[in-house]
Amino acid sequence: MIIEPTSGVGGAWVKKADLKNGDIVKLTSEALWIEGTNGKQLVAKMRVKGQVEDKNLAINTPSRNALCSAFGKDSATWVDKHLKVAVESGIFAGKRGIMLNLIPEGYELTTDAGGYITIEKVATNSDGSPVPNFDVKHDEINVDDIPF
Repeated sequence: MIIEPTSGVGGAWVKKADLKNGDIVKLTSEALWIEGTNGKQLVAKMRVKGQVEDKNLAINTPSRNALCSAFGKDSATWVDKHLKVAVESGIFAGKRGIMLNLIPEGYELTTDAGGYITIEKVATNSDGSPVPNFDVKHDEINVDDIPF
């Protein structure tokens, strides 16, 4: 049998199920494109606040785009920046799994017109205050909060 070599990454991988929304993490290495069993993946070392071990993380497209927008295209500039975690369980490409998104400060998880998850810079007014989001669902309005 002919075996094709692949480049791997040593060390433990992040267990996405152990993370929760709002956890703070930071990348501790530059990101590298690694050819693995699932094709090319952008991989970096990550550490969760309060832990001492760095673990490998495959950075998904929405997170990669947000990191480029927030800190620039050179992944060396992403190192040691505090990022908020957003995890979501679901079925991805026919397989049940957990999506882990890394959200820079001043950014938020959203969905584009096509239904794809994106991480976008929070819109701000000229004074720097956030623009209110008026996309409120009716079931989120508490009748007791209405003053009339």
